[in-house]
Amino acid sequence: MPCSCCASDRLDIFDERAARRALRRYLANGLGGTDALQIAAWAEEGGLDGASVVEVGGGIGQIQADLLRRGAATGRVVELVAEYEAPAAELVEAASVAERSSFQLADLLSEPEAVEEADVVVLRRVVCCTADGPALLAAAAGKARRTLLASYPRDRLLVRAAVRLENLAFAVLRKRFRTFAHRPDELERAVAREGLTRTRLSRSFAWETAQFEHAPSS
Repeated sequence: MPCSCCASDRLDIFDERAARRALRRYLANGLGGTDALQIAAWAEEGGLDGASVVEVGGGIGQIQADLLRRGAATGRVVELVAEYEAPAAELVEAASVAERSSFQLADLLSEPEAVEEADVVVLRRVVCCTADGPALLAAAAGKARRTLLASYPRDRLLVRAAVRLENLAFAVLRKRFRTFAHRPDELERAVAREGLTRTRLSRSFAWETAQFEHAPSS
């Protein structure tokens, strides 16, 4: 789950080998994961003709590439780790959308002014990778002209237990990276402060996928 957090901590987990594995999976199977497919379907329903898409913490950028193939005009991956850039370039070449896609090394939390607005902003399994999850989602909401699509861990006992066990394993392996299960109501309040309202919600066993929209102009 490529994400926004300290770049050096990310390299504990999300290195070039991880990027290459993600690229091989995409080339073999296409867009995978129930939440990723849900995000792409919701974005397409909202209309993609002429739309710009930003995938924050997108890793190799599977979702923005998929949305470009579905009709979006431009796509951009905003990432922290440079090791993802070359595999991301290979992915958009293979998807025949390279001329409409770009890769940006930036931290949305610490340098929000560096990230341009887009019609559709996507964060798939990103919020759980930082202790500042509500702030990250709010920053992303501030960049969404129309729609914000995000997935994050569900607020349930088994999921919280799994997060604690995962972090224990990271500690035993001397990894600095940690995951976080934020309360969905806190995430929604952070987005609401940016003027967006949740319009859809889908849940799997471990993940919650939400769509947020700006209120239509009167």
